[in-house]
Amino acid sequence: NEYNGQMAMTYDDLNKLVSSKVRGSMMWMVLGLLLTGAAGFFVYRGLAAGSPIAYGILNMYWVFAIIEVAMVFGFTALIYRANSSTLRIMFLAYSILNGLTLSVIGLIYAPEIIFSAFLGTLSIFVVLAIYGYFTKENLTRLTPILFAGLIALILVSIINIFLQSSGLDIFISVIGVIIFTIFIAVDVNRIKNNIIGYAVHEDSDILNKIEIVGALNLYLDFINLFLYILRLLGRRR
Repeated sequence: NEYNGQMAMTYDDLNKLVSSKVRGSMMWMVLGLLLTGAAGFFVYRGLAAGSPIAYGILNMYWVFAIIEVAMVFGFTALIYRANSSTLRIMFLAYSILNGLTLSVIGLIYAPEIIFSAFLGTLSIFVVLAIYGYFTKENLTRLTPILFAGLIALILVSIINIFLQSSGLDIFISVIGVIIFTIFIAVDVNRIKNNIIGYAVHEDSDILNKIEIVGALNLYLDFINLFLYILRLLGRRR
């Protein structure tokens, strides 16, 4: 690692490193989204064609959903133990698995609604990512508030499973959009700050870990924002 052990990195070198790693996180996120989309489309088209494989995947929806949750916790637990290559493989596997479970949205929402939700999510993501990268503020101070809001959102969502209130569902979706919109800026800001903090003192694998962990965070922000926007726009088939 050309930066390892250098106690006096130039400003230009630091800027290039930060730019490279933030861009790396974005590229891994995009790759993850492409794999998710491809896997979801594969299952959706299989269902339309009457493929037994696709129907088998659909029947195992909850199994895959539980495995997904376990993979996220496993990824988090292995951040300090596994190398960056292992984390990258886990991220790609999770992206594919998530595509299998998200394929059901093609059965629920009209294609034009899905496309509109995706464009809306992409537009918000680009604007907030740019803000998170260029702002001079340390946005990570908002993390405790966002996590508290996220926990409250999950609890209210669980309650609404029993209440089945359409008004509360709209409220949940709006709050979800707000929370994950802010998360985008915060997570981009966190990647930048972590790279700056570790640039001189750690080796390349630590920087690569920051890159792939950042990619997972941004991927989850994008997917969750997309799903909440989809719920707001969605017209059930």
